[in-house]
Amino acid sequence: MKDFSLSDVRLFTKAAQLGGLTPAAELLNVPKASASRQLQRLEATVGHLLLHRGATRFALTEEGREFLAAAQHALTILDDVMLDLSSEGGAVTGRLRIAVPHYYGRELLMNHLPAFMTAYPRLEVTVETGRDRADLLHGGADVAIRCGREDGDELVVRHLKQEPLMLCAAPAYLARHAPVQNLPDLAAHRFLTTEADGRKREISLATVEKTHRMRVESVFRSDDPEMVLRLALSARGIALLPVSLARPQIDGATLVPVLPSLALKPHDIDLSYLPARRNTPKIKIFVDYFLDVFRSA
Repeated sequence: MKDFSLSDVRLFTKAAQLGGLTPAAELLNVPKASASRQLQRLEATVGHLLLHRGATRFALTEEGREFLAAAQHALTILDDVMLDLSSEGGAVTGRLRIAVPHYYGRELLMNHLPAFMTAYPRLEVTVETGRDRADLLHGGADVAIRCGREDGDELVVRHLKQEPLMLCAAPAYLARHAPVQNLPDLAAHRFLTTEADGRKREISLATVEKTHRMRVESVFRSDDPEMVLRLALSARGIALLPVSLARPQIDGATLVPVLPSLALKPHDIDLSYLPARRNTPKIKIFVDYFLDVFRSA
């Protein structure tokens, strides 16, 4: 296998990102003639044309797209390692990328993130919401807060808390539809849920005893609980929501509980990260900090 020049790879990724070799060369302070030679050298090393370039065309080839994904992943890891190793006086430095779901991430992080950032001021924190399923195996994030425990065999999964759930609906919706006194009564209703998978017009409700599967009049699905909440407030159906999200609406009587005696199984909220990176300083201090926070809650 031929050796790569890291500067050649970085130039290629910047050219792909900026849409041209000239802006990439300017950003990296490389003469344009040298940049052209670097790209040609990289293509010779790879053995494929990576970029279509001309007066009116600049685009990645199929091989270029494949190489770009691997190159960006490798450069991210190298940059992070260099930042970690450059810590001065024991201070934790580098960039910590946290992937979180919309609602749960904001609720969990925002109460505690300011104090964490104060404790570690040299750590650059990036939070991406709506990405709890980010691909940790391929550098999508350093750590993810997740609802559920998929991919547990490949990742370290640390439990943070359980999030209770409830069924609720707007009074206007319930006034127009048949009463709900037991689970079978749900079959005549519209359902709003964050459950991603399921057949058409089919829902599953997990109680502490068993999972109930049933057909209903219609199902709206979204991975964003706040969108489900808004539809519930608009009298669009019966919603399955986190208690913490629904409680203010229940207290204000804009939503009312449905089957309040039903003991629904709570969602597990976990932290996930790669086993090989468990001792990376930025990941270790983040995990330890938030585990301590929720243990003492």
